[in-house]
Amino acid sequence: MANLAISCLTGEEVVAVAARFLPQLFPGESGALFLRPAAGKEYEPAASWGEERAWRPFSGADCWSLRRRRLHSVRQGKDQPLCPHADHDPERWISLCIPMTAREDVLGVFHVLIPVEESSTDAGKGPGDRLLQGGSPIPAAGSETGEAGELGGSDTYLGEGADERRLAALTADILTMIFVNLRLRRQIDDLAVRDALTGCFNRRYLEDSLARELKVVQRTGRPLAVVLMDIDHFGRFTDAFGHGSSSLVLRELGEFLRNNVRDVDLSCRYGADEFALLFPDTDPPGARRRAEHLQAMLRDLSRHGGGSHLRRITLSMGVAAYPDQGETWGDLMEAVKAALKRAKQTGRDRVCGGE
Repeated sequence: MANLAISCLTGEEVVAVAARFLPQLFPGESGALFLRPAAGKEYEPAASWGEERAWRPFSGADCWSLRRRRLHSVRQGKDQPLCPHADHDPERWISLCIPMTAREDVLGVFHVLIPVEESSTDAGKGPGDRLLQGGSPIPAAGSETGEAGELGGSDTYLGEGADERRLAALTADILTMIFVNLRLRRQIDDLAVRDALTGCFNRRYLEDSLARELKVVQRTGRPLAVVLMDIDHFGRFTDAFGHGSSSLVLRELGEFLRNNVRDVDLSCRYGADEFALLFPDTDPPGARRRAEHLQAMLRDLSRHGGGSHLRRITLSMGVAAYPDQGETWGDLMEAVKAALKRAKQTGRDRVCGGE
């Protein structure tokens, strides 16, 4: 499971691999893998196995393992509170909830239900009665060989379902490391193509995307537009307000552009104070209208006091499109730079189209 999952490119692929192997790892048990979406507050069932159940989402307050940041076990005859999200009979099942934690972040919960009758043969055995194949005692979860801070405690002991408990803790750890690895790979990929300050794509990504899109439109004959913009008198702004305020302006402008373009469009930081937009399926008049609309929205922020730093700036924009102003990457960029230059020479705070 780990060898396959570590090569997955998306969280969905990891879940699919886990769904395939969890029934093999826990053939006599039932359970579910709960994950929290990046922007969500609830933990949602991503994969389940065993007895059919209505697994439902729950909040962090509904699971004792999340409250305690450690394994929480509920079994017959023990005074452990039942998790509000759990729906099982403690006389039939031993319930395990294991938080999937990465530093201060909680990625999910691994929940396993162990049938009481299957683990009854372990009842009453002490630590010395459960041996590894080599003859060494199996250490309790939370001992020095495990994660004492996460899984230890007075409620973790070697008795009913001990083997399943250790296997469940190991499985949760492996899945957590795989999801963390996937997240780190995504962050590395983002650093390679995104500008850290503005959150927009970087110049290299724009150039690669423009070259790729041009190959598509040359086959299909569909239009493609590029908008290049520059913050007016940004050097004077920096001299007056300092580099800290300049950085805030760039960050807010990047967020403004990202939030006000279509999903298929690209917003990129092209230079120190230059931004570029790539508009697929947009002809020159359409691109100019959209650029003017962005300018109008920016002016509206200034009038109504929104965008604390954006209200201090104006933008000059140039527009060029395939095939009217160029059929190659170089011709298109030269055309949009010339259009931006005309916008700045004719008074700034305006949009000029390519010729």
